[in-house]
Amino acid sequence: MNTWDNEYPSPSEYAHSYSAYVGNVPKDNIIHSLNAQMHEVFTLINSVTGDKAFFSYKEGKWTLKQLFGHMIETERVFAYRALSISRGDKNELPGMDQDEWIKVSNYNSRTLANLSNEYLAVRVATIHLFDNMTKEMINRKGIANGLEFTVRALAFIIAGHELHHLNIIKEKYLK
Repeated sequence: MNTWDNEYPSPSEYAHSYSAYVGNVPKDNIIHSLNAQMHEVFTLINSVTGDKAFFSYKEGKWTLKQLFGHMIETERVFAYRALSISRGDKNELPGMDQDEWIKVSNYNSRTLANLSNEYLAVRVATIHLFDNMTKEMINRKGIANGLEFTVRALAFIIAGHELHHLNIIKEKYLK
């Protein structure tokens, strides 16, 4: 049996503010969900043409390139949290200020091909990280940004965060 079969997190495994992310993820093997998302997002990024990459649906909102970059860096942060907690690290992990990070990023100057390749590399690494964890590792708890999470919940938050942004992209950027 795969470590992740029947491993949907309970609400006690993450802060309530993440319930919308977790609640949108199918109650399926998370490795399969992450893999399916990877193919969808990689295809989506590579389908964007011309000036659409610089489109922002409203004044003050991120461009599509910035949104793709945000998805990449947020996954990196949550995967690092999962790695640290799964290894028994008892140190509280820091938060991130997504708006400040975007201000100093260079996503708009990068090509979509470059962003799609980075996305693919990060997602493949995330899948390998989670796919090689034991039951004991995915049940460990730790503190990040002042909130308690299990490693299991972090895997579903990664998938749910991406689903959230995929919906925004489809509704507001590529309609």
